[in-house]
Amino acid sequence: MTNQERLSTIQSYAWTLELLGEALVQHDDVLECEHNPQLSFRNTAGIHQAMRIISRLAAEQCGKLLEDKPAAAVE
Repeated sequence: MTNQERLSTIQSYAWTLELLGEALVQHDDVLECEHNPQLSFRNTAGIHQAMRIISRLAAEQCGKLLEDKPAAAVE
């Protein structure tokens, strides 16, 4: 994978995290009217888990970008 492809992947991850964050905000608004708290908890937990996975994947791609830099550029 080229550095440009990695940057594009990281950008996609960041966009997805933004969308998931917005879903959490909207979900919090719905919780006030929800009569099934167990289902609400499962939805929230699922969104948080997805955010953790995507954050980890983005961090891995950032690490690979840093590994690809020549030693002189890192110093």
